[in-house]
Amino acid sequence: MIKKVLIDKANRLYQFPPDLFSFISGDEKPSLIKKTGIIDLGRFQWTIPFPQKQSSEISDLKHASNESITELKNSIADWFYEKEKVRLIPEKEIFIGGRISSILLNIGLAFIDNSDIVFVPETSLPLYRKIVTTAGGEPVNYAISHKTNWSPNFERLASRLGKTSRLLFLNSPHNPTGSELTHKELENIIWIAARENIALVNDAAYQSFSHNKHSSLIGTASGKKVGVEVYSFSYCFGLPQLPFGFVIGNKDIIAGLKQVSRLSQDYIPGFYISMANHAIHNPNNQQIENFKKNIQKTKAASIQLLEILNLDDKSKGSLPFIWAEIPKRKNSNTIATQLYRKYRIISAPGSAFGDAGEGYLRFSLTTDPINYSDAYERIKKKKRLLKTEKEI
Repeated sequence: MIKKVLIDKANRLYQFPPDLFSFISGDEKPSLIKKTGIIDLGRFQWTIPFPQKQSSEISDLKHASNESITELKNSIADWFYEKEKVRLIPEKEIFIGGRISSILLNIGLAFIDNSDIVFVPETSLPLYRKIVTTAGGEPVNYAISHKTNWSPNFERLASRLGKTSRLLFLNSPHNPTGSELTHKELENIIWIAARENIALVNDAAYQSFSHNKHSSLIGTASGKKVGVEVYSFSYCFGLPQLPFGFVIGNKDIIAGLKQVSRLSQDYIPGFYISMANHAIHNPNNQQIENFKKNIQKTKAASIQLLEILNLDDKSKGSLPFIWAEIPKRKNSNTIATQLYRKYRIISAPGSAFGDAGEGYLRFSLTTDPINYSDAYERIKKKKRLLKTEKEI
C-alpha cells in the first residue's frame, strides 16, 4: 500500500503577515457579498467598464507584438516628459508587465539575496513584507504612524542597518493613510539612498489620485539614479481593471527585472496595448473624472457612518480610502470582526497593515455612496432594537 506523502509548507509561508480580510472565515470572503447581503466597505473596487467603441479590439487575444510594445513605451516616455519634464530612454528605462504585485515580486527576486535587509513601510499593505520574505530577505520596518504624522521616518537608514541594506520599498501616495512624500522629502530620500547605496522602489499605483504636482520619485532630480517607480495602467489612465502595469526609472534595475520576468513572462494581449495607447493620447478621460467625483460623493455619505461608530477620520491627501481612528485605541481586528458579525459590514482592520496601524480601520471610498447610507441605517436600526429590548 502506497502511503500518502506528507509535506509541510516552506518556512517562509509561516512568516507571511495575515491578509487584510483574514478575520472573515473561508466561506465568507468578500467575493460572496452578493449572496450574503454583506455591505462591503473594505475593498478597493475599480468600476470603470470596458469601452463600447473598442469592443471589437477586446476580442483580439493575440500576444502583443514587439512593435506595439515599443510604440507604447514611446508613448509613456512622451507622457512622462510632458508631466514631469524628465526624459526616459524607452528601451532601457521603461518596462511593461503584468499586475503591480507580480512586478514588485520580480524586482525582489532580481535584487534580494538570502538574509539581505530590505526596508519596508509600516503602516503598509502586507504585500511588501511578503515579497521580501519570498525572496529570502529580512524585512525591516521604517515607521509611518501617528507619531510621525503619517509621514515616513527614515532615521533607521542612517543607522548600521542602512549600511547593509539592498532595497527600500516606498508607497507614495500611501495606502491606507493617503499621505504623500513632499518634493523636499523625495529629494532627501534620494540623497540618503545615494549615500547608503540603497535602491528605491516606489509603488505609485495611486498617483493619479494625487493633487500634488511634484509627487513622483522619478520626476525628482536624480531619481533615475537611485530607483524605479511602478504604475498601474488602469488607475493611471482610466482603463478597466486589468493585470497590466509599467515601471520607469533606473536602467540597471529594469534590466534585472527584465531578466527575472523571462522566467514567467506575463501574457499581454494586443488589445491591452491599443487601449493603453488610446488612453495616453486622449488624456481627458471622463470615466476617471466620474470615478473621482463618485469618491467625493461617497466620502460625504460616509460622515454619518463614522459618527454613529464614533470613528475619527484621520485620512490625508486625496486617496480613495478613509483611515479612521477607533476610540480609546481599541483592538482593530476585534472591531472589524464585530462590524462584520453584528452588522455584516466589511472594513479592513488597521492591524493588518502592521503594528502601527493598530487602533484604526480602513474603509474604501470606491463603493457606491448608497452603501454607506445603507450601512448607517442598518447600524442605527439594530442599535434602536437593542435599546428597546433592554427597556423591555
